[in-house]
Amino acid sequence: MTEPKKDQNLTSRKGLRASSAFMVAAMGLFLWLPLLGQSFGPEVKISEMEQRLLAPKPSPTWEWRTWLEVPNQTDRWFNDHLGFRSTAIHHFARGMIGLFKKSPSDQLILGQEGWLFFGDRNAVDHYRGVAPLSSAELSEWQHVLEERREALAERDIPFLLVLVPDKHLIYAEHMPENLPRASEVHPLDQLVQHMAKHSDVEILDLRDPLEAAKEDRRIYQKTDSHWNDEGAYSAYQAILERAGKLLPELEEHSPAAVRRDVKTEPGLGLARIVGMAYEFPEENFIVEPLSPRARIARPHRARYHQRVERLQPIAHGVEGSEYPRAVMFRDSFGNELIPYLSEHFERILFVWERDVDLSIVDIEKPDIVIQEIVGRFLSRRPRTTEEASADRRKRR
Repeated sequence: MTEPKKDQNLTSRKGLRASSAFMVAAMGLFLWLPLLGQSFGPEVKISEMEQRLLAPKPSPTWEWRTWLEVPNQTDRWFNDHLGFRSTAIHHFARGMIGLFKKSPSDQLILGQEGWLFFGDRNAVDHYRGVAPLSSAELSEWQHVLEERREALAERDIPFLLVLVPDKHLIYAEHMPENLPRASEVHPLDQLVQHMAKHSDVEILDLRDPLEAAKEDRRIYQKTDSHWNDEGAYSAYQAILERAGKLLPELEEHSPAAVRRDVKTEPGLGLARIVGMAYEFPEENFIVEPLSPRARIARPHRARYHQRVERLQPIAHGVEGSEYPRAVMFRDSFGNELIPYLSEHFERILFVWERDVDLSIVDIEKPDIVIQEIVGRFLSRRPRTTEEASADRRKRR
């Protein structure tokens, strides 16, 4: 009677050891999978999910100072290229949002009724009214804007500043209740009021035309921080009208005729940064010129579709026309304006730059310079034209 019992115990112990060995092996494989994925997976330079360039491998030179950055560069590269990173981000986000109704990223604010907002600190603080511009900051903006206007006037070029409201302001009703507004003071109001009182720089505040357009249709994306085509088209009409007052050649131009469509697509930038594009679909309102004449300038066509080069200046226009020329210094909100504004210029150079660089102006010799700035960037110190040109020379 004892032998079968011994055999049973032996079998049980063997089974337990096999089970334990399997668990250890599985756990080891689980722990090593990210490193294996990092080592043997394809090299990725751009995160389509997060819509950004990933950190490159450390590349120190013979200069000793570059070696001081190697630890930080290695840390950033390792974190960005860890195997199965996107999968981990996706499941973490699903758990945080699904179980706890909390944002998995400080870049993302969960709004009401499926709206997502950019967690940029400046945008949020401006919305809440807790980060007004000081008198010194307003004076500095006035000084720099007037300097830009005067430098361009010496070249017989009119200057138009276009101010874009953040999504938080236009769709404040969809912001979460746990981010109440402390006051109604906003840097956009401050700058517009200050400049109206103390200066004659030509400024177009897009809040009124966008608020009017909002009455008829949605003008910002629900899953991105930017306006949609409808918002951009409304902004473009206001820009064209104001530019026509500064440039007689544009007075007779009517807004481009467009065709409209609506497509449901995977969620955009804010949904993608946490891997939730399919959980937050976007009803995308498409507005395209009906008979577009503008084309990308020939030297720029090859690089235009490469995201790595998207920050480079890009020229569009109606080649061979007698339309005027322009330069537009802009931020990411300028992307959606390109198809519309390009229809009214023989050549318009779009420069992703937060300041006015006179070295570019002198090369292009435009008939008008437009600068577009989104509200959240008003907290950044504006640079003089000389500082902007010096910075560009340094980057060459």
